[in-house]
Amino acid sequence: MTNSSTNKLIAAFVLLILGIVFISQVAVIGSGVTTRIGIAGETQALTTNTSDLNTSGMEASSYQITKSPTGWKSDDCPITNFVIKNSSGSALVEDTDYDIAAANGTWRLIRTDLTKTTLYPANVSYAYYEYCGDDYMNLTWGRIGINLVPGFFAIAMLLISVGLFYSIAKENGIIS
Repeated sequence: MTNSSTNKLIAAFVLLILGIVFISQVAVIGSGVTTRIGIAGETQALTTNTSDLNTSGMEASSYQITKSPTGWKSDDCPITNFVIKNSSGSALVEDTDYDIAAANGTWRLIRTDLTKTTLYPANVSYAYYEYCGDDYMNLTWGRIGINLVPGFFAIAMLLISVGLFYSIAKENGIIS
C-alpha cells in the first residue's frame, strides 16, 4: 500500500467517525427547532372563593400558564394539546368545564353542568400542554427542510467515505 493510499485510508476512517459523531448533534439541533416542548402537570393554584369554583353557569377567574405565547408566538404558535386535570387526576372537558385562549395561554373554569357537585376537590389543578420554544421554526417548509438535513448529511458522509475507499481500492489494484 502506497503512502497516498494510507493517507486516504486514514482520512476515510476519520471522516466516517466524525460523520457518526456529528450526525447525532445535527439531528438533536434540528429536533430542537422543529419540535414543540411538552409540559406535564404544571400546578395551577385555583381561587379559593368557592363561588368561583362551583357555581352554576358562572365563569370563574382566569388563570395563566407559565409558558404563555408572546410576540410572534401569539399568532404563529399558539398553545396546543391543552388539558386541565383536577387534583384527583381526572381530565376536565374543554368548553364544558374550562375554555382556553391558546394565543395567550389564558384559561378559565366554567360551569355548565349543574349535576356535578364539585370538579375541584382541592384548590389546585394541573395543566398539560405543548408550546413553542424561542428557537422554534414556525414555517412548515422550514421545519421540513431542517428535518431533512441529518439525512442528507449522512448520505454525503457515506458517499465521501465510499469514494475514498473506492479510490484506495483502485490505486492498489483491488478493483480495476
